[in-house]
Amino acid sequence: MKRLIPALLSLCALLVAQPSAHADTKSSTYRYEGEIAGVMCNACSTTVKHALMKLPGVKQVKITFRQSGGNPQLTVLTSTPSLTRAAAVQALGSAASHFDIRALDLVTNR
Repeated sequence: MKRLIPALLSLCALLVAQPSAHADTKSSTYRYEGEIAGVMCNACSTTVKHALMKLPGVKQVKITFRQSGGNPQLTVLTSTPSLTRAAAVQALGSAASHFDIRALDLVTNR
């Protein structure tokens, strides 16, 4: 038993240190920006974020309320270069009747 624990710890450390066979070392991040109407509070914002995070490749969704009023800004970071406004609206599901993604355009590729 005294030899088994250090051996298991060494094996775990070795496995953690190894890069995953599925790791994408050259993954890009695509930034999409647009506007979304109907988001009035943090609860609305959370609903939209959870829906968009279900899209393939989406890493982060941010909704920024503007100081001067107007529609909040929508920012989506994704690993896929093919995110469309239509796919985002579809991801909202029944919530699409409350929220309107006015625009969603590719801004940068990092």
